[in-house]
Amino acid sequence: MNILIIGTNDAELALLELCLKSKFLDKIYTASSEPLDGIPNIEYSNYEELAKKSRALNIDIALTANKKLLKDGITDELKRFGVNIIGINKKWANLDSRIISKNLAAHYSINVPEIIKAPVTFPVVLKTDLPESTQIAESVSDLIEKKEKLVGKKNFLEEYLQGEIFYLLSLWDGKNIVSFNPQQVLTEVQQDRLELYKTKLNFMLSDEKADFTGFLTSKLLWTRNDWYLLEYIIYPSVQTSLN
Repeated sequence: MNILIIGTNDAELALLELCLKSKFLDKIYTASSEPLDGIPNIEYSNYEELAKKSRALNIDIALTANKKLLKDGITDELKRFGVNIIGINKKWANLDSRIISKNLAAHYSINVPEIIKAPVTFPVVLKTDLPESTQIAESVSDLIEKKEKLVGKKNFLEEYLQGEIFYLLSLWDGKNIVSFNPQQVLTEVQQDRLELYKTKLNFMLSDEKADFTGFLTSKLLWTRNDWYLLEYIIYPSVQTSLN
């Protein structure tokens, strides 16, 4: 199998490392402004040129974890030019909006922390809509001070929950989802509840007609004897290995 890794940031380097260990790998290439020693690099000025060069090299699968490229629509464009790429498409890249993802998940009965309009008790969690900042406000004065530093950035408050954080890496193929359990050892109850979460996630993507093949990471909190979704991460969080 010939694989193309688009970009060389930390997430793509992790993908590269995993692919190099795969028994299915024949050749591997990168397409990056920062080429790596010993790895052939494809230079391109637009997605059509990248697609033509990929087809000429008989690339079987292209992978990218670059949020900027995903939001720019690289998945949609390379597919349009006939390249098999694993990556979330432009529409679903907006899942990194915490408010959009929270409302969508809640619609499918996935537990999410409650949004707070006017806090009465503290602490509370102050988040930017895009995953740039998450802060704990311990009092009204602390909240005011922290919000002043976020002027110009959409933000919201949610209830403060305590628990252990887990990352669930999933691969959606356009019809079904394959998920890889977190690295942590799960109890029987946690595993049972996680299977229910996976079922809900699969139904959500199917019902919303998610027309892409790509990775999606769920940032989950175990609390109140159940899983709560904190946010979706639209690029691979490497918590497992490719065999």
